[in-house]
Amino acid sequence: MKNDVHQITFNIVIDSRSNSDGLFKILFRLKQGKIKRDIFTRIRWPKDYFDKARQCLLPRFQDDPDVVPFNLQLNEFKAASHRIQLNGFVKKATITIEDLVKEFHHIGKSDDLFLFMETKINELYNTNVIAYGTWRRHRCSMNTVKEFHKKPTLNISQIDLDWIQKYDAWARKVHKAGHNTVCGYHKDLKKYLTIAVQKFLIEKNPYEGFSFAYVDGDRDVLTQDELKKLFQLYKSTKLSENEKEICARFLFSCITGLRISDTSQLTTDMISGNTLSFVPYKGRAKGKKLKIPLSKTALQLLEGRTGKLFHPFSHGYINETLKRLAIYADIDKRLTYHVARDTFGTLFIEMGGDVKSLKDIMGHASLATTMIYLKMSDKRKQGLMDNFDIMGC
Repeated sequence: MKNDVHQITFNIVIDSRSNSDGLFKILFRLKQGKIKRDIFTRIRWPKDYFDKARQCLLPRFQDDPDVVPFNLQLNEFKAASHRIQLNGFVKKATITIEDLVKEFHHIGKSDDLFLFMETKINELYNTNVIAYGTWRRHRCSMNTVKEFHKKPTLNISQIDLDWIQKYDAWARKVHKAGHNTVCGYHKDLKKYLTIAVQKFLIEKNPYEGFSFAYVDGDRDVLTQDELKKLFQLYKSTKLSENEKEICARFLFSCITGLRISDTSQLTTDMISGNTLSFVPYKGRAKGKKLKIPLSKTALQLLEGRTGKLFHPFSHGYINETLKRLAIYADIDKRLTYHVARDTFGTLFIEMGGDVKSLKDIMGHASLATTMIYLKMSDKRKQGLMDNFDIMGC
């Protein structure tokens, strides 16, 4: 027998287990008698920044850009539950927990591309198939399609070769995205259309008639002088607390080669003497541990830190801050966090390091990947040699 609608209660709670980034799932918990169901809200957050009494997220740092929209999303779960139960009350129908769960999960069966993509993106992230950075990139690709379509819904069956070609032209001419960025948009959309085929929402992937390919582009890499400028900026009193923290994290990666996903999981107990031992996030499936020797400068950047080594800022906030740091340090380059890893690889070769050692430190599976930094170093040397042309006749 179904229980009365008024016996269903709900709360926003935080999960007891974290992922490799130290973030915990925020859950929408339904209870009816002895029955309990948890629904993942698609939000992960540090445990220390969740207010259990008020059932809301707290800012992780000053001017945290994510806290307001995420709290609004949590409130929407509560509002949706109220609406569903009120609708049952008006119709004099009883509602069970399972009825509510079905209402919250029906979104995944929609033929609407945006609803389908949002559900699958969060599902892949929730099951640790994709990392946080990939989750953000896929959502960015989805939002770009929304911007192009200019309507709240898009039936998956409407996407054909003609639609893709128009989307491609818009992304380049109107959205003014670079070639490789557009290829990234296509790659992500193609992935979810492939899943739609597997779910029998469409018969075949319209991308079968459309090809795209990335091209090698110039990567921004810091010179030794530019790196010194950033260290001088870090030691100055010009930076705010958040800027100084992000600057330290970026510099640490510049002299260790760590990815942003790896710096997110670092703790003090991973360091023994001057050696850092950890399992890279990208290689977590294999479980192979990397051991990286830390220089005196790297250890100085970590002085006084306990527990988690770096503050859990969002990737977007970090990259926005890096743009400001480049201006402060008078560096005429577009700083993103990946510049740190490229800088380490290139400077390691330029300062006499060998490719085999670099491969081991950076955790590359293939030597061919590491050879990219050798080519980047050679290209920089050619640029320096070209400076002598001004003395030619």
